[in-house]
Amino acid sequence: MSLAIEAEGLGRDYGDVRALDALDLAVARGEMVGLLGPNGAGKTTAMLLLATLLSPTRGRARVFGHDVVGERAAVRRRLGLLFQETSVDGLLTAEENLLFAARLAGLDGRLARAAVADAIGRTGLAERARRPARELSGGWRRLLDIARATLHHPDLLILDEPTVGLDPEHREAMWSLLDAHRREGTTVVFSTHYLGEAETADRVVLLAHGAVVAEDTPGTLRAELGDGIAEIEGPGAERLARALRGLGSARVVFRTGRGYRVGIAGEREPVIELAGKAPGIERFGLRPTSLEDVYFARTQDAGEAAAR
Repeated sequence: MSLAIEAEGLGRDYGDVRALDALDLAVARGEMVGLLGPNGAGKTTAMLLLATLLSPTRGRARVFGHDVVGERAAVRRRLGLLFQETSVDGLLTAEENLLFAARLAGLDGRLARAAVADAIGRTGLAERARRPARELSGGWRRLLDIARATLHHPDLLILDEPTVGLDPEHREAMWSLLDAHRREGTTVVFSTHYLGEAETADRVVLLAHGAVVAEDTPGTLRAELGDGIAEIEGPGAERLARALRGLGSARVVFRTGRGYRVGIAGEREPVIELAGKAPGIERFGLRPTSLEDVYFARTQDAGEAAAR
């Protein structure tokens, strides 16, 4: 396997705080991998380490065979970066921002202008190219960010929360752009706390409190919980969850803030029949399993979740 990223025991501490414990990660060239979890899970720290912007406290990582500590310049030449805070200059127009970024990437003259024109076309910024960036909406500034990160066609894109704060229209535009780069062979590593956005990734890594709690394809992780999820609310929710386990239909049971979620395997008719007769149920629903369910199940305390 030709690897874009290879990390072994990669970790970072901030004083007494262990922000990232020990990340083992292998990303093939052309693969799209998502680092998932809530704020404080360690996603941004992992991104900064891989981007050579932080030095690890322990472990090692290589990007296209180059060590992220000893060969920073070689790594950075292969990267396109997008972090949560915008990197555009509000006083410059969108086009001027991109021309400046092109020159920083080593492009000049005709090559720089061609790269900027291509990036503007890809992101739909043509009608806004001559406007100061400060006049653009948050969504268009974010698309300008991704245009800046990709105008030199990097081999690896590292994107920290690329769609944070975006409305659905701009969020869809962002993922369309990333899918296009992925089809062209660009390796993409992104982080998000919107777990549903990672359903189309090749693999996902779930982080909690700086530690990896699960890693696999989205389909494999969802299948581990069963064929679907039963959501149960009301004073009789715990009793029904236990009854479903006794019925042999429950693959996993875990608490949420509103009640219980039960991973269901096998026929649904007995489950629906039992739920219809159960007292104290205010809400019962069956739906497909999501990555959010996987995350809840994997991060429960031992006393709150049990899998067979």
